[in-house]
Amino acid sequence: MPTPTPRHTPAVQDQPYVEVFTEIGAIEHYLRAAVTKHLPEGMTHAQFEMLQWFLRYGDGQTPAELARMMLLTKGAITNILHKLEKMGFVVVLADCDDGRKKRVKITRAGLEASNAIMKDMKAKTEALREGFTDDEFRAATPFLKALRVFLSEISELGARAAAPR
Repeated sequence: MPTPTPRHTPAVQDQPYVEVFTEIGAIEHYLRAAVTKHLPEGMTHAQFEMLQWFLRYGDGQTPAELARMMLLTKGAITNILHKLEKMGFVVVLADCDDGRKKRVKITRAGLEASNAIMKDMKAKTEALREGFTDDEFRAATPFLKALRVFLSEISELGARAAAPR
């Protein structure tokens, strides 16, 4: 059965911003599905992303800082960290300077698990690198960064405008 065409709306081709967000959503879906197939039993994509965050940017942040940087709620971060800690992949320690705060550190087991996942995904990563040049990725990056910054700014402005005064 053919897909119905919505009434009274321009074709998607006439709305390039719709096409861009549709493609971004599809890319995110396929990337998440590809990664999830390589995760150890019981690990979620969000937990893997947290381990990858530590590998790229280092550890030692507070849960609140991680929530802000990863665009998640404090509750979501707390849940992810609790499960990673139960797996032995992170430790949550008291802050030396402020006992009320906690700091998150990745453990050797967390590093090894993350590296094992990346090693298991090596063939897919190599296929991706063979499918596109570094220049193609570099060409796409400025637009994607600008779009992210723009959306972040209007999101923050909207949140501030909606906040009670």
